[in-house]
Amino acid sequence: MDEIDELVAWAREHAPLPLLLDGWDQASIWGWDETTASLYAHLWRNTDDPANPPTIRIERDEYTPVITWPETLAQHIAMAAECDPWSVIARMDQVVREQGGGANWYDDGNGIAATRGSTVVTMTEKSSPPEWPSRP
Repeated sequence: MDEIDELVAWAREHAPLPLLLDGWDQASIWGWDETTASLYAHLWRNTDDPANPPTIRIERDEYTPVITWPETLAQHIAMAAECDPWSVIARMDQVVREQGGGANWYDDGNGIAATRGSTVVTMTEKSSPPEWPSRP
């Protein structure tokens, strides 16, 4: 059994799981849906009424293929909630670890570190811009 099989087995047993994202952490959940054989997430903003349907549903449907990787689910959640996918996967992993799950697919000893890239831009001034295309 590989790590993904372990995660799916664990999520099946413990779903639904809380999704502890800032601004979405009071009612949002994620887990495994046996019917579609896919991971899913239902998101409510903290200002939404959790008695109403979720503000955002990420699940297998005619537009979304089966989601079997937590990283893929994290990407979908990050796009929908307009946040950093590293934060999403870290929060998902936090819940799994706090509830005693064996899967650990974010950091803590697996040799994967989340880092942000950076770009340095240097601008210089010239006395006059080059003419383009050149004039005869």
